[in-house]
Amino acid sequence: MIRYSDIRKLNYKDRRQRNFNFDYDIYDWKSNPYTCLKSRVYIELSSIFAFLSQFTPITANQISLIYCFSGFMAGIFLISNIDILMIGGLLIFFLKSSLDWTDGLVARIKKETSSVGHLLDAWGSHIGGISLITSLGIYCYNNTNDIIFLFLVIMYLFIQTIDFKFYSYHQAFYEIVNKKMSVKTKITNNQKIKENILVIFLKNFMDNRSRTVDLVCLLIFLEILFSFERISIIVFILYFIKAILIFFGIIYVYYFKDGLKNQLND
Repeated sequence: MIRYSDIRKLNYKDRRQRNFNFDYDIYDWKSNPYTCLKSRVYIELSSIFAFLSQFTPITANQISLIYCFSGFMAGIFLISNIDILMIGGLLIFFLKSSLDWTDGLVARIKKETSSVGHLLDAWGSHIGGISLITSLGIYCYNNTNDIIFLFLVIMYLFIQTIDFKFYSYHQAFYEIVNKKMSVKTKITNNQKIKENILVIFLKNFMDNRSRTVDLVCLLIFLEILFSFERISIIVFILYFIKAILIFFGIIYVYYFKDGLKNQLND
Protein backbone atom coordinates (compact mmCIF):
# COMPACT_ATOMS: atom_id res chain seq x y z
CA MET A 1 0.00 0.00 0.00
CA ILE A 2 1.25 3.46 -0.91
CA ARG A 3 0.84 6.09 1.77
CA TYR A 4 -1.57 8.96 1.16
CA SER A 5 1.20 11.54 1.58
CA ASP A 6 3.29 9.82 -1.10
CA ILE A 7 0.34 9.71 -3.50
CA ARG A 8 -0.33 13.38 -2.90
CA LYS A 9 3.32 14.28 -3.56
CA LEU A 10 3.29 12.17 -6.74
CA ASN A 11 0.13 13.93 -7.86
CA TYR A 12 1.58 17.41 -7.35
CA LYS A 13 4.83 16.40 -9.04
CA ASP A 14 2.98 15.02 -12.04
CA ARG A 15 0.86 18.16 -12.40
CA ARG A 16 3.95 20.34 -12.14
CA GLN A 17 5.56 18.42 -15.01
CA ARG A 18 2.41 18.72 -17.10
CA ASN A 19 2.52 22.49 -16.81
CA PHE A 20 4.77 22.54 -19.84
CA ASN A 21 1.85 21.29 -21.95
CA PHE A 22 -0.79 23.55 -20.39
CA ASP A 23 -1.98 26.85 -21.77
CA TYR A 24 -1.68 28.17 -18.24
CA ASP A 25 0.48 27.79 -15.17
CA ILE A 26 -1.44 26.29 -12.26
CA TYR A 27 1.26 27.62 -9.93
CA ASP A 28 0.96 31.22 -11.09
CA TRP A 29 -1.55 32.50 -8.53
CA LYS A 30 -1.19 36.09 -9.67
CA SER A 31 -2.18 35.43 -13.29
CA ASN A 32 -4.57 32.51 -12.76
CA PRO A 33 -5.98 32.65 -9.23
CA TYR A 34 -9.13 30.63 -9.95
CA THR A 35 -7.31 28.06 -12.08
CA CYS A 36 -4.78 27.54 -9.32
CA LEU A 37 -7.52 27.13 -6.72
CA LYS A 38 -9.59 24.73 -8.81
CA SER A 39 -6.51 22.71 -9.74
CA ARG A 40 -5.73 22.19 -6.08
CA VAL A 41 -9.29 21.06 -5.43
CA TYR A 42 -8.87 18.46 -8.18
CA ILE A 43 -5.44 17.41 -6.93
CA GLU A 44 -6.59 16.97 -3.34
CA LEU A 45 -9.75 15.06 -4.30
CA SER A 46 -7.98 12.86 -6.85
CA SER A 47 -5.27 12.06 -4.28
CA ILE A 48 -7.93 10.90 -1.80
CA PHE A 49 -9.76 8.85 -4.47
CA ALA A 50 -6.52 7.25 -5.64
CA PHE A 51 -5.51 6.35 -2.08
CA LEU A 52 -8.89 4.72 -1.39
CA SER A 53 -8.79 2.85 -4.70
CA GLN A 54 -5.94 0.73 -3.33
CA PHE A 55 -8.43 -1.04 -1.07
CA THR A 56 -10.73 -1.91 -3.96
CA PRO A 57 -10.40 -3.90 -7.21
CA ILE A 58 -11.42 -0.83 -9.20
CA THR A 59 -9.25 -0.07 -12.23
CA ALA A 60 -8.24 3.20 -13.85
CA ASN A 61 -10.54 2.54 -16.82
CA GLN A 62 -13.44 1.86 -14.49
CA ILE A 63 -12.84 5.25 -12.87
CA SER A 64 -12.87 6.75 -16.36
CA LEU A 65 -16.24 5.09 -16.99
CA ILE A 66 -17.56 6.52 -13.72
CA TYR A 67 -16.36 9.92 -14.93
CA CYS A 68 -18.32 9.44 -18.16
CA PHE A 69 -21.42 8.30 -16.28
CA SER A 70 -21.20 11.17 -13.77
CA GLY A 71 -21.86 13.77 -16.46
CA PHE A 72 -25.00 11.92 -17.51
CA MET A 73 -26.21 11.56 -13.93
CA ALA A 74 -25.58 15.24 -13.22
CA GLY A 75 -27.88 16.08 -16.11
CA ILE A 76 -30.57 13.72 -14.82
CA PHE A 77 -30.43 15.39 -11.41
CA LEU A 78 -30.65 18.86 -12.97
CA ILE A 79 -33.89 18.05 -14.82
CA SER A 80 -35.49 16.35 -11.80
CA ASN A 81 -37.21 19.61 -10.74
CA ILE A 82 -36.32 18.73 -7.14
CA ASP A 83 -34.17 21.42 -5.55
CA ILE A 84 -31.85 19.15 -3.56
CA LEU A 85 -31.23 16.90 -6.58
CA MET A 86 -30.71 19.86 -8.91
CA ILE A 87 -28.13 21.32 -6.54
CA GLY A 88 -26.52 17.87 -6.32
CA GLY A 89 -26.35 17.76 -10.12
CA LEU A 90 -24.65 21.15 -10.21
CA LEU A 91 -22.17 19.95 -7.59
CA ILE A 92 -21.36 16.89 -9.72
CA PHE A 93 -20.80 19.11 -12.77
CA PHE A 94 -18.52 21.25 -10.61
CA LEU A 95 -16.41 18.40 -9.20
CA LYS A 96 -16.63 15.53 -11.71
CA SER A 97 -13.34 16.42 -13.44
CA SER A 98 -11.53 15.35 -10.27
CA LEU A 99 -12.31 11.80 -11.45
CA ASP A 100 -10.59 12.63 -14.73
CA TRP A 101 -7.51 13.56 -12.69
CA THR A 102 -7.83 10.34 -10.69
CA ASP A 103 -7.74 7.65 -13.37
CA GLY A 104 -4.21 8.42 -14.60
CA LEU A 105 -2.94 8.56 -11.03
CA VAL A 106 -4.53 5.19 -10.25
CA ALA A 107 -3.02 3.73 -13.43
CA ARG A 108 0.45 4.74 -12.26
CA ILE A 109 -0.11 3.49 -8.71
CA LYS A 110 -1.45 0.11 -9.83
CA LYS A 111 0.93 -0.05 -12.80
CA GLU A 112 -1.92 -0.46 -15.27
CA THR A 113 -1.58 0.33 -18.94
CA SER A 114 -4.46 0.98 -21.30
CA SER A 115 -4.94 2.08 -24.89
CA VAL A 116 -8.44 3.42 -24.26
CA GLY A 117 -7.90 5.51 -21.13
CA HIS A 118 -7.35 8.77 -23.00
CA LEU A 119 -10.31 8.03 -25.28
CA LEU A 120 -12.55 7.45 -22.27
CA ASP A 121 -11.45 10.76 -20.75
CA ALA A 122 -12.22 12.62 -23.97
CA TRP A 123 -15.54 10.79 -24.30
CA GLY A 124 -16.44 11.67 -20.72
CA SER A 125 -15.74 15.34 -21.38
CA HIS A 126 -17.91 15.15 -24.50
CA ILE A 127 -20.76 13.51 -22.59
CA GLY A 128 -20.50 16.06 -19.80
CA GLY A 129 -20.67 18.99 -22.22
CA ILE A 130 -23.72 17.66 -24.06
CA SER A 131 -25.40 16.64 -20.80
CA LEU A 132 -24.97 20.12 -19.32
CA ILE A 133 -26.51 21.89 -22.30
CA THR A 134 -29.41 19.48 -22.89
CA SER A 135 -30.30 19.27 -19.21
CA LEU A 136 -30.13 23.07 -19.03
CA GLY A 137 -32.66 23.27 -21.86
CA ILE A 138 -35.04 20.85 -20.13
CA TYR A 139 -34.50 22.76 -16.88
CA CYS A 140 -35.67 25.91 -18.71
CA TYR A 141 -38.75 24.01 -19.90
CA ASN A 142 -39.51 22.88 -16.35
CA ASN A 143 -39.37 26.49 -15.20
CA THR A 144 -41.43 28.02 -18.02
CA ASN A 145 -43.55 25.19 -19.47
CA ASP A 146 -42.62 26.68 -22.86
CA ILE A 147 -42.35 23.84 -25.38
CA ILE A 148 -39.89 25.88 -27.47
CA PHE A 149 -37.12 24.77 -25.12
CA LEU A 150 -37.83 21.09 -25.80
CA PHE A 151 -37.72 21.88 -29.51
CA LEU A 152 -34.37 23.63 -29.09
CA VAL A 153 -33.00 20.68 -27.08
CA ILE A 154 -34.03 18.28 -29.86
CA MET A 155 -32.46 20.59 -32.44
CA TYR A 156 -29.25 20.78 -30.42
CA LEU A 157 -29.02 17.00 -30.10
CA PHE A 158 -29.80 16.61 -33.80
CA ILE A 159 -27.01 18.91 -34.98
CA GLN A 160 -24.62 17.17 -32.57
CA THR A 161 -25.61 13.84 -34.11
CA ILE A 162 -25.06 14.97 -37.71
CA ASP A 163 -21.95 17.04 -36.96
CA PHE A 164 -19.96 17.00 -40.19
CA LYS A 165 -16.56 17.26 -38.52
CA PHE A 166 -17.09 14.21 -36.31
CA TYR A 167 -18.44 12.23 -39.25
CA SER A 168 -15.49 13.27 -41.43
CA TYR A 169 -13.02 12.19 -38.76
CA HIS A 170 -14.87 8.92 -38.25
CA GLN A 171 -14.92 8.15 -41.97
CA ALA A 172 -11.30 9.20 -42.48
CA PHE A 173 -10.17 7.03 -39.56
CA TYR A 174 -12.16 4.08 -40.93
CA GLU A 175 -10.55 4.46 -44.35
CA ILE A 176 -7.06 4.83 -42.87
CA VAL A 177 -7.48 1.71 -40.72
CA ASN A 178 -8.75 -0.23 -43.73
CA LYS A 179 -5.91 1.17 -45.86
CA LYS A 180 -8.26 2.96 -48.22
CA MET A 181 -6.55 6.25 -47.43
CA SER A 182 -2.91 7.09 -46.77
CA VAL A 183 -1.75 9.96 -44.63
CA LYS A 184 1.61 11.68 -44.74
CA THR A 185 2.37 13.35 -41.46
CA LYS A 186 4.50 16.47 -41.66
CA ILE A 187 6.34 17.30 -38.47
CA THR A 188 7.25 20.93 -38.06
CA ASN A 189 8.59 22.80 -35.07
CA ASN A 190 6.72 25.76 -33.58
CA GLN A 191 4.15 25.70 -36.38
CA LYS A 192 1.23 27.97 -35.58
CA ILE A 193 -1.95 28.06 -37.61
CA LYS A 194 -3.49 31.48 -37.93
CA GLU A 195 -7.13 31.46 -36.95
CA ASN A 196 -9.91 33.87 -37.76
CA ILE A 197 -10.90 36.20 -34.92
CA LEU A 198 -14.44 34.76 -35.03
CA VAL A 199 -13.06 31.21 -34.69
CA ILE A 200 -10.96 32.21 -31.69
CA PHE A 201 -13.97 33.92 -30.13
CA LEU A 202 -16.23 30.89 -30.62
CA LYS A 203 -13.60 28.54 -29.17
CA ASN A 204 -13.38 30.55 -25.97
CA PHE A 205 -17.01 31.67 -25.70
CA MET A 206 -19.27 29.33 -23.68
CA ASP A 207 -16.68 26.55 -23.91
CA ASN A 208 -16.41 23.34 -21.89
CA ARG A 209 -13.52 24.55 -19.76
CA SER A 210 -13.83 24.41 -16.02
CA ARG A 211 -14.09 28.15 -15.53
CA THR A 212 -17.11 28.40 -17.88
CA VAL A 213 -18.89 25.33 -16.51
CA ASP A 214 -18.30 26.51 -12.94
CA LEU A 215 -19.72 29.95 -13.72
CA VAL A 216 -22.80 28.41 -15.34
CA CYS A 217 -23.29 26.11 -12.33
CA LEU A 218 -22.97 29.09 -9.97
CA LEU A 219 -25.54 31.10 -11.93
CA ILE A 220 -28.02 28.21 -11.98
CA PHE A 221 -27.42 27.60 -8.26
CA LEU A 222 -28.26 31.25 -7.54
CA GLU A 223 -31.33 30.95 -9.74
CA ILE A 224 -32.55 27.92 -7.77
CA LEU A 225 -31.72 29.55 -4.45
CA PHE A 226 -33.37 32.91 -5.13
CA SER A 227 -36.03 31.83 -7.65
CA PHE A 228 -34.64 33.84 -10.55
CA GLU A 229 -36.21 33.07 -13.91
CA ARG A 230 -34.05 34.46 -16.72
CA ILE A 231 -30.45 33.40 -16.08
CA SER A 232 -30.81 29.82 -17.29
CA ILE A 233 -32.72 30.94 -20.38
CA ILE A 234 -29.99 33.37 -21.41
CA VAL A 235 -27.23 30.81 -20.81
CA PHE A 236 -29.03 28.07 -22.75
CA ILE A 237 -29.78 30.37 -25.70
CA LEU A 238 -26.12 31.41 -25.85
CA TYR A 239 -25.04 27.75 -25.88
CA PHE A 240 -27.57 27.00 -28.63
CA ILE A 241 -26.50 29.95 -30.80
CA LYS A 242 -22.86 28.88 -30.50
CA ALA A 243 -23.76 25.31 -31.51
CA ILE A 244 -25.59 26.57 -34.62
CA LEU A 245 -22.71 28.86 -35.63
CA ILE A 246 -20.16 26.06 -35.21
CA PHE A 247 -22.32 23.59 -37.14
CA PHE A 248 -22.61 25.78 -40.23
CA GLY A 249 -19.06 27.09 -39.81
CA ILE A 250 -17.67 23.55 -40.00
CA ILE A 251 -19.68 22.79 -43.12
CA TYR A 252 -18.34 25.98 -44.72
CA VAL A 253 -14.71 25.22 -43.81
CA TYR A 254 -14.81 21.56 -44.82
CA TYR A 255 -16.92 21.94 -47.95
CA PHE A 256 -15.77 25.25 -49.40
CA LYS A 257 -12.25 25.44 -47.96
CA ASP A 258 -11.21 21.77 -48.17
CA GLY A 259 -10.66 21.70 -44.40
CA LEU A 260 -10.25 17.93 -44.20
CA LYS A 261 -7.85 17.82 -47.14
CA ASN A 262 -5.66 20.43 -45.46
CA GLN A 263 -5.46 18.27 -42.33
CA LEU A 264 -4.95 14.94 -44.07
CA ASN A 265 -2.32 15.15 -46.78
CA ASP A 266 -2.98 12.29 -49.20
